[in-house]
Amino acid sequence: MPKIVKKAKPANAAIDALNKAIHSEKAALETYLKFARQTKVVSGKDMFIRLSEDELSHRELLEKELVNLQAGRPWAKPVFKPSDIEELLPRIGDQHAKAQTEQGSSDDLTALNIALEMEKKAIAFYRRESDKTADATARRMYARLTEMEEAHYNLIQAELDNIKDIGFWFGIQEFTLEGND
Repeated sequence: MPKIVKKAKPANAAIDALNKAIHSEKAALETYLKFARQTKVVSGKDMFIRLSEDELSHRELLEKELVNLQAGRPWAKPVFKPSDIEELLPRIGDQHAKAQTEQGSSDDLTALNIALEMEKKAIAFYRRESDKTADATARRMYARLTEMEEAHYNLIQAELDNIKDIGFWFGIQEFTLEGND
């Protein structure tokens, strides 16, 4: 006899999504703190510490939403200030503000690549949840979390490019081997 699967109520689906997101943010926080301890490059250590701080604030926001939904209240309207990372991105991209950095080890590159994948997954998750929910406040929250995770992704990619010394900084070519015509 075929098993009958009950469709989850919207509140239960939202609670499940929030629990997954909280778990993911906690795992990211722990991973970034571990990477901060292991990374040899000072700019990489600082970046991982900033990322872990952002992941902690994401988790706290999600936990508040979970408490609201479990109590039968509607989605709260969270207030998002730009994170330190979002405020940092334009300053890092400024050619005059960029400082010389040490070369990273292969362990640093591995940590950055893992972090990049984690951010990619977080972005995809928040986009999916935003698409699934009918609640406008939840959609705005997921969209904002997506933006913040995209900022993390861009910062990690910039750190990778810098360590690999490929001549790009935030997607802008720093030098060219071609002549100026």
